[in-house]
Amino acid sequence: MADRTREIRKHLMIMVALILAIDAIALAVFFGLGIGSASRSTRTAFTGAWTVVTLAAVLNGLYRIRLARNARGAAPRSRS
Repeated sequence: MADRTREIRKHLMIMVALILAIDAIALAVFFGLGIGSASRSTRTAFTGAWTVVTLAAVLNGLYRIRLARNARGAAPRSRS
């Protein structure tokens, strides 16, 4: 049980660190390239791309956490 908890926590911390890295890179690009003063369509495209990349990272992280929770030998959860 402790090994499974440790693995879940590891995947959670990786996911959080990845999201922080994505946000840091996106903000650096946003301010570095002056996207804030760009056209509305450019800002919208940038925000959309940032959202899609973040969503992909979160879904991947949650998938890995689910795999760790449902590892072989894990006790099934009761549905009450």
